[in-house]
Amino acid sequence: MLKLVKLEEKYKKQLFEMMDEWDSSGEKIIPYAIRKADYHNFDIYKESIEVREETKNSVPDSTYFALDIERDIFVGAVNIRHYLNDQLLLNGGHIGDGVRPSERRKGYATEMIRLALEECRKLGIDRVLMVCYKDNIGSAKSIINNGGVLENEIPAENGKIDQRYWISLKKRYVDRYMNKRVKKVKQKIVPIKEEHFIGDIYFYDFIEVEDKLVISNGKCIMDNNYKWLEFYDYNSKVKLTAIYDENNEIIEWYFDIARKIGKENSVPFEDDLYLDVVVTSNGDISLLDEDELKEAFDRFEVNKEDYDMAYNEAEQLMNILKDNKEKLKNFTEKYLKEMLKE
Repeated sequence: MLKLVKLEEKYKKQLFEMMDEWDSSGEKIIPYAIRKADYHNFDIYKESIEVREETKNSVPDSTYFALDIERDIFVGAVNIRHYLNDQLLLNGGHIGDGVRPSERRKGYATEMIRLALEECRKLGIDRVLMVCYKDNIGSAKSIINNGGVLENEIPAENGKIDQRYWISLKKRYVDRYMNKRVKKVKQKIVPIKEEHFIGDIYFYDFIEVEDKLVISNGKCIMDNNYKWLEFYDYNSKVKLTAIYDENNEIIEWYFDIARKIGKENSVPFEDDLYLDVVVTSNGDISLLDEDELKEAFDRFEVNKEDYDMAYNEAEQLMNILKDNKEKLKNFTEKYLKEMLKE
């Protein structure tokens, strides 16, 4: 079992053992953060492996070592850049990782990236860029195993080809509410194939809720006997959630603008793109989370094409929804009645 640890005095032996092996192999030590200073001078080395303030050529980062708990050895390291600059966007990415020579081809790289992605979530990174050489099949495989999607290939300075992969941490799956908040819930999924909707409808009947969900405006959207209908249209960039109270009265219709709506291992998901459109029970329409989209764009986690697409989808949706509250109400209530049938 692996865990990521920050370098401390108690890990000095593990560090020296790994770095001595890597050094003697003659291979390039990766990531760069763990090779830029002499590890024999431990105190200086420890201070050198993380950047704390942005400079012209670097951004703040965090460096972790992958500790095999059972064997009490370091098998590799990961370096996480907290955000991207122009150069990192091109061919650096958010995560650099390396496995020591004797521990390769054992699946450690895949697990190290998985653990690094958890740290990225803590940092508020929603979309992670990873870059590897095209001829590094093992590295590409470990990225793909963690959900990496190839965006493009570009020439590297050394004449090789860089592959740029994005990993979304904004994917939301239908089973995400099975947590401590919900004690008992009935669920149902129904495939739909109609002229204007091809996909799945997922139904939650929250029988018993331990901790009701109240949003920032004071509105409760999850409590005992509340119902949710989630509409996953695989030909659309919009996911609709219809939220009903314990009396089956509509609370609101919530539309997520998505980069993609799809299925993984038969489980529907949306890859959220920040912008949301809400229609209240009295028909008021609001556009939400523009600030989040702008912040993601400024962090290079959303490109110009997706940024414009999100606004175009939201604008088209809001135009369609104008004066169509009753049509929307009838559409979702039709499926609510079907889902409530035993």
